Amino acid sequence: MPVQNEQLIQADPFVLSKSEVVHAVKKYLNREGYETRNLGDLCGIDLAAANEYHTLLIEAQGNHAEHHEKETVFTGSQLDKHMSCQLIKLLKNYEKNPAKTLVMANPDTPRIRKMTENIKQALDDLGVVRFWVKADGSIEWE
Repeated sequence: MPVQNEQLIQADPFVLSKSEVVHAVKKYLNREGYETRNLGDLCGIDLAAANEYHTLLIEAQGNHAEHHEKETVFTGSQLDKHMSCQLIKLLKNYEKNPAKTLVMANPDTPRIRKMTENIKQALDDLGVVRFWVKADGSIEWE
């Protein structure tokens, strides 16, 4: 069950829903010359982006549900489950599109960063790129 952000031992410095993460990523990639397309339920991932050199398949998650109050965030176990689902969706699409670059897009919060640090080597070995959405909507690649 989601909790109030201030109830966490270390509160998230900012809160983004999945749609806000997708919007920030789409805006960033369009500025960088990528053509983007929301895929939603079409193939199980959120966004595809392409330029003349790369095609990206992007699965996003937030730290807050769309229908909750802004300061209500996911618990650690919910974030863990969401990250697992995020990876499975990307890997299933990799089977269909092995030439595409897989991207996880998440809010740049310490809780989510720590979760990916625990699987960093595996993500690197699989070539999964991480997009970190900052509070101001800017993106950091990893």
